[in-house]
Amino acid sequence: MISKRTYRILVGIIGLLFIAPLLQRNLHLWTFDALKGARTAHKKPAITLESWLNGQYQKDADKYCTDSFGFQSPLVRSINQIDFSLFRQANAQYVVVGKEHYLYETPYIEAHLGMDFLGDSTISEKVKMYKQVHDTLFALGTNLRMIFAPGKGSYFPEYIPDYYQKYRRSKTNYQGFKAGFDNANMPYLDFNAWFRQEKESALAPLFPRTGIHWSKYGMLIATDSILRFWNSNYNQDLPTLHYTMPDSTTKMTSGSDADVEDGLNIYQTLPHFDMVYPSHKIVERNDKITSAVIADSYYWGLFDIGLSTIACDSGEFWYYFKQVYPQNFTSGLMIDDLDLKSAIESKNEILILQTDATLDRFGFGFIEAAHNVYFKP
Repeated sequence: MISKRTYRILVGIIGLLFIAPLLQRNLHLWTFDALKGARTAHKKPAITLESWLNGQYQKDADKYCTDSFGFQSPLVRSINQIDFSLFRQANAQYVVVGKEHYLYETPYIEAHLGMDFLGDSTISEKVKMYKQVHDTLFALGTNLRMIFAPGKGSYFPEYIPDYYQKYRRSKTNYQGFKAGFDNANMPYLDFNAWFRQEKESALAPLFPRTGIHWSKYGMLIATDSILRFWNSNYNQDLPTLHYTMPDSTTKMTSGSDADVEDGLNIYQTLPHFDMVYPSHKIVERNDKITSAVIADSYYWGLFDIGLSTIACDSGEFWYYFKQVYPQNFTSGLMIDDLDLKSAIESKNEILILQTDATLDRFGFGFIEAAHNVYFKP
């Protein structure tokens, strides 16, 4: 039989367990690392008669209480760690745990296996439209160029879980678009093929083990190649890139090199490559060109290096063909705010940079929009 003293202690412990999250939420007695990844913070809702009667207040209050729950961070990390350690399960959207703890996102695996293949006829129509836009802009003095960026799935196919192989198809969007560009005699830069070709001989890792974007070294190679390409195609004295290689280090000093791992929100630190972070500088010359780059987050590294903002004259990053950077940082400028025809024709270069994972959204809508401007006024 439990003594009164023991009973009181147990009741006190249980009561403390119930009240501790409330105390932590309001008093912040302990400090924990914040959870990482894309998260929407819900604000404390204001109660009104209407929101109470239609049930909206209750829904918003439930989301707020979940977000502000005391000890949320350690509890979430503990659950995630258990699932990861016991079941190799990643409690993060789109994340797949590959062999030897290589981390992927599903679109890159699906693209490598051809699971998102658009079909030959669809790709043919898109390339045909691209060529019409390309030839029209070329006649107006604007060069439209395609850049095939590398993807984690096609670069590290050997670490993709075996169960994915049953979904493999005979053709991929990357193969289809590349063949279409070759047949149409359209110029492009192919970092996808080049990175795979240099995989064994590269001076430093071109991809991290637990991140989804190319490494800092890979970004610098791409930036250098684009600048060299421009210098060879324009009879001008354009900027160049200089970088120097340091010693290897296992310490992650670039946030994107472990961006997927960070989003797992686990306690364990996964194995990493010896990453290299070269020092670099864009050397400005007498001339610059105007540019716009249409891409997703794969371009942020090149943007931060200065490909748009330093190497070009007021170069713009048309992020997903929705926001316009760097102007969006201060003014919130969007693509819909532009006179698209004037914006296009003010550029010497318009680059479309896409990994194989986004080729099912070829051009991010730019080709169709530009086609409408010039062929359906």
